Amino acid sequence: MLAQLQDRPNLISAILKYEHRLRNEIEQVKAVVQLVDGTYLHLNEVWINDMLRKYAYYQLTPTSEVIHGWDNAPHHPEVPTHPHHFHYAGDIHPSMIRSLNDLLEMLSGELSGEEFNG
Repeated sequence: MLAQLQDRPNLISAILKYEHRLRNEIEQVKAVVQLVDGTYLHLNEVWINDMLRKYAYYQLTPTSEVIHGWDNAPHHPEVPTHPHHFHYAGDIHPSMIRSLNDLLEMLSGELSGEEFNG
């Protein structure tokens, strides 16, 4: 994750927090980064045997209000992309985001004027 974040200077202005834990086959990575637009991303990934099993990525305003959130918690079976979904304006929506790279690509496009497609 750290290399992915460092490789995006046009999107990420600062890495404010980075934690990496490894216990047997379970790896957890958490980070908080500031984007060039002044918002923040809170990132959390759990890998088991080198496979991404759980993720939660949340974009927040400078005053810590949630803008968007993407995760794969299996608590919204009604969403066509279950378990992948995103939170926006109090509602749950289908999501094509499956990894941090997907999210960074989408946010990079959004900042360059492309349409948001969560």
